[in-house]
Amino acid sequence: MAKRKNMKRRRVILGNTFRLIRENGMDNVSLQMIAEKSDISKSLLQSYYPHKSKLISDIVRNLFNTLDEQVNNYDQIEHYSSYAHMKAFIYTIGVLGMHDEGLDRIISQAFTNNETLDNWGSMLLDWVHDEHLFDDINATQAELESGIAFVTIGVGRLYYDRKKYHLTAEDLSNYATSSLMYSFCHCSPDEIDQALKDGHEIIETADMESVHQAIYTMFDGEKEIIS
Repeated sequence: MAKRKNMKRRRVILGNTFRLIRENGMDNVSLQMIAEKSDISKSLLQSYYPHKSKLISDIVRNLFNTLDEQVNNYDQIEHYSSYAHMKAFIYTIGVLGMHDEGLDRIISQAFTNNETLDNWGSMLLDWVHDEHLFDDINATQAELESGIAFVTIGVGRLYYDRKKYHLTAEDLSNYATSSLMYSFCHCSPDEIDQALKDGHEIIETADMESVHQAIYTMFDGEKEIIS
């Protein structure tokens, strides 16, 4: 019973933090604001989350998990390569931030803060392993880990400067996927072209309205959360 109550309170705290950051930006949200929004004391909040960075980390992890579930629902995704799957995933992150000011605040924070950026890289690598995406690729574990780190940092930088370089979400996903394939997974130009083409076919089927709805409600009700 206590564990259930504990998880329910964490869900409330995370949901309120998520909404406050979407509305105000990371730098304009304090622990006191989160505590008041959650109708608890600041000291009780800190017994769950001593630092704001832990809150952000858990929000990013839940966002990542929700995106994974949504991308796996794209039409026919299971029939395409792991690289096409990755392109669809990165595209989804990019397009959400580019078309939703509130989500952009959270995604930008994840891509520009060293701690959350490391978490993105670790979670992306965990996702790759959990989905068995690259079990059959021609690359060592060290090469794959280096490639994931490179992609995460590179996408983050390009995302941050997307307006300067007039980049679309598909541009970001193409650069990330092709860099991983060419520099770390030893793929041929033909393989890269095919993966990018297949990834485009996947994202053409994406129902972004459903993805948005899933993200906006990821802390609602009795949904399972990561914390």
